[in-house]
Amino acid sequence: RIVIRGGGAMSCKMVIFQLLTFVCLFAGVLCGPMAPFRLRVEYLENPIAIDVEKPRFSWALDHTERGQTQMACRVVVYRANTTQPRQPGEMLWDSGKVATNKSTNVEYAGPSLTSVTRYFWTVTYWDSSGQQSPTSEMAYFQTGLVDGEEDWVFADWLDGEKGNQLRTEFELDRPVAAAYLHIVGLGYYQARINGKQVGDHVLGPFTTFEYRLLYDAHDVTDLIRVGRNALSVTLGHGWYSQPSVKVGGRALRCIMFLLFEGGGGFPVKTSAKSWKQMAGPIVVDDIYIGETYNAAMATPGWDMPGYDDSHWANATALEKPPTGNLSAHMMPHAKKVDTYSALNITEPAPGVFVFDFGQNMAGFCTLHLDQPGPPGTNLTLLHAEMMFQNGFVQHRYHNSPELTVYIFSGDEDTIEFEPRFTYYGFRYVQVTGFPGAPDHKSLVAHFVHTAVEEESSVVFSEDYNILNGVQHITRFASLSNFISVPTDCPQRERRGWLGDAQLSAEFTIHNFDMAASYTKFLRDIRDTQLFVAKENKGNGAVPDCVPWYHHGGLPADPAWGVAYTLITYWMYHYYDDRMIIAQHYDGVKAHLDNLRSRTDPKSGLLTASRYGDWCSVAKGGTGCGYASPLVSSFYFIQQLELVAQFAEMLGKTEDSTMYMKEASAARGSFNEMFYNTSTKAYSDDHLSGQTTHSLPLFLGLVPETDIDGVVDNLVKYTNSIDDHINAGIVGTKFLLPVLTDHGHFDLALKVASQKTEPSWGWMVVQGATTLWESWVGTQFHGVSSRNHIMFGGQGPWYYQGIAGINMVEGTHGYQHIRIQPRLTANTTLMSVDAVLGTIRGEIRSSWVQMGRMVCSDAPENSNAVLQCPSGGVIDHIVFASFGTPNGSCGNFQLFNCSSKTTVTTVEKDCVGKSQCTIPATNDHFGGDPCIDVLKHLTVQVSCKGGAMYSHSVTIPVNSDAEIHIPTFGNDPSAVTITEMGNTIWKGSHFTPQMGVTAGKAGHGEVIFQAGSGKYIFELSV
Repeated sequence: RIVIRGGGAMSCKMVIFQLLTFVCLFAGVLCGPMAPFRLRVEYLENPIAIDVEKPRFSWALDHTERGQTQMACRVVVYRANTTQPRQPGEMLWDSGKVATNKSTNVEYAGPSLTSVTRYFWTVTYWDSSGQQSPTSEMAYFQTGLVDGEEDWVFADWLDGEKGNQLRTEFELDRPVAAAYLHIVGLGYYQARINGKQVGDHVLGPFTTFEYRLLYDAHDVTDLIRVGRNALSVTLGHGWYSQPSVKVGGRALRCIMFLLFEGGGGFPVKTSAKSWKQMAGPIVVDDIYIGETYNAAMATPGWDMPGYDDSHWANATALEKPPTGNLSAHMMPHAKKVDTYSALNITEPAPGVFVFDFGQNMAGFCTLHLDQPGPPGTNLTLLHAEMMFQNGFVQHRYHNSPELTVYIFSGDEDTIEFEPRFTYYGFRYVQVTGFPGAPDHKSLVAHFVHTAVEEESSVVFSEDYNILNGVQHITRFASLSNFISVPTDCPQRERRGWLGDAQLSAEFTIHNFDMAASYTKFLRDIRDTQLFVAKENKGNGAVPDCVPWYHHGGLPADPAWGVAYTLITYWMYHYYDDRMIIAQHYDGVKAHLDNLRSRTDPKSGLLTASRYGDWCSVAKGGTGCGYASPLVSSFYFIQQLELVAQFAEMLGKTEDSTMYMKEASAARGSFNEMFYNTSTKAYSDDHLSGQTTHSLPLFLGLVPETDIDGVVDNLVKYTNSIDDHINAGIVGTKFLLPVLTDHGHFDLALKVASQKTEPSWGWMVVQGATTLWESWVGTQFHGVSSRNHIMFGGQGPWYYQGIAGINMVEGTHGYQHIRIQPRLTANTTLMSVDAVLGTIRGEIRSSWVQMGRMVCSDAPENSNAVLQCPSGGVIDHIVFASFGTPNGSCGNFQLFNCSSKTTVTTVEKDCVGKSQCTIPATNDHFGGDPCIDVLKHLTVQVSCKGGAMYSHSVTIPVNSDAEIHIPTFGNDPSAVTITEMGNTIWKGSHFTPQMGVTAGKAGHGEVIFQAGSGKYIFELSV
């Protein structure tokens, strides 16, 4: 018997919720805390090469109840079984029950870890009522070669310049329980054991090689067999031997550790005496040029045991081995993440075939052939981002030919070939030399990038589908430009420009799990800083590009070098990583001190600039290359304040005080130099007014009494350019959030959704599938790269400004969340559904404007159905056309033909009803308005009464939230808000609800305090 007590009617949703609770309590179904999940070590899932002394653990939590937190946890670590080394053995460390709410970056505190050892771990937590969760599933991590050269003592550095194919064989008389290969191939490598590829990664890392080399670890147990075994490695030049870097020639170092059932084992030594080498069929491989494969030089079977390599040369050890520190590759590898078939295959000239894969990307293609061409003839693939109108590909980068060449031997039966040591930026591939006519199976494209977890998404209603297009092109540009390091473009330069990196970093963090990748990249910046200090007396400076190798300037433009400080801060802010601040404090401080040494002695500002607000079109042209003291000074002040914050966190009071004092003085100087107190305007030569006003507003540099005037100038400037954007890559990042924060969300939305030049939407309209490097251009006329991430700084605003997912000011790591979409009575966007993956778990913010507009579009001879939210009725026909209308909900337009009776007929069918069905037929509308034309019925109505806004929110366990429900211009006292059908706000009175602990009126909104859980709020007037 269930008795539900309460003062009024209870919604069906709430009854179901309580019934489920009853089932949990009385039917034996698990309730309360669930087992922790998403277990990570140093941000990685089950890694097998961790070389940090005290690894950190993170996990996410789940619970059947709302408002739950972790009050205590217990982490247990087990050493590998001595006889079954891939299974857990004895317990090594038990943290015991520790009273803490910390579930991110919890540091291991047990005995010292040993090299090449697998450790298993579990976690349990206690919720806020003291109830213990089930123990998590067993996860593991494995140490790398933590003893440095002692672990590599049996591994020679082999010279790969005398032949890019190297092989060895070894014999086993019993099965192995575990086999782990540790390998570094310079520049790139592909390893095979007994004819099978080791791992699924492609390409390899880019570092400052003189300071650091990254080795990979592979569990190859399943590839090893009793008897003879063959280990073969093919080497490519990669970045290490690329002419623009050229640290050294191709080289190999590897060691395999074998562990036997029952205990014992030994390393397979990499002595030069035991290896053979030979030049293989890859005769050209270069990051920019491409790859050439001569099939006549292939050596079939060379990767299998028993191959006759007597005619191969003996491998030789390097006389001068690389000097870089060998460290584990502790980030996701680059992989073939997605595969595309061609949308179209055309033949613009006899024997010339163009494959259009429909998506610009970084990667390469796999070639499939059932028959070879004549011996010695070439099949050539030319990769390009664009086409000419005559159907040929348009390749415009002379420094980067982007060619794949396959030279036929004539002996092949079937051919399946793909490049191994290069990649291209392309959508189109022009094929020549193909024997016969290709089909869709002949060539497939692989999208290659660092295989970060794609854990977030944001989707807008169809009335603003242009925003979905912009999100798509930004997302693909971001992924295309992250292969080991964040790059500017995947075709022309492919280098780690820090300006592009810092301006896009928050977008990537909001869309992907970037923690491990940015941990690696920050170490890259520090390594480069130390290298240039040694080689070029940089004195703390960082260059424009990381790794550098004289690409870009030294010292960096201030808007580029700031990447070091900002990404360090964002790792702390978004991932609650305090250790990274301690690790990089000396580096960011040295960089800041270098900037301080170059300030203007009179103003104390940093006026040095090389690129400024790169590629603004405010003054005409592409706007690239105008120096900007305002931009440099803005970032200088920001760094002073952030490093002061770092110093305070680390107990370095003297540093903190000094930097804050200088920041305060620089704030005053900034306004003296750039601000006109009479006009309430900021200015700097060549800059867009959007940039000059957004930056000081963002950083709080504007005198408090003048904020409204400066915001008004920003709005007027934007209105004067027809509500478009003309800022460069710096101003682009700040414009939309600044407009939103100062009460102009609808203007920000209008700018973001423009479809004419200059705008993000213009790129989409012109057929772009990735962001461009310029605001200008057309489908067939490009002035620069067509796959550049630098204009992607607006991306976080989709989550923060539109979906409203933020952190409470002054907090970090999404422990205290603020859900605050900035909707107004004039907002025409009808819905958004955003899921944000965080280190604590998934946050969801999904809102719909229900009562204000309802739309339907039905093909001829079907029915259009309109339904208002519960309690509402249709009161007005906003748009109706039976004919050929176009547009989207909120923006419908008549086109060509429309029945003159549409509006009156729909009014008769629908007004005053909560739901109506309208036949889209000629008979219903009194005749055919356009004969022999396929028609459709498009209707948009407004509803009165009932719920006008619904907002679904998910808050992860161990977090809490402020949830702001907009009132759309209505006084908070005039609205009613329900949660799961129960009234929690009416007439300014708050009624507590399970998980919702407080509510209060705000300015144009009602603000609720809530714990973890899933909520559905509905607002009616």
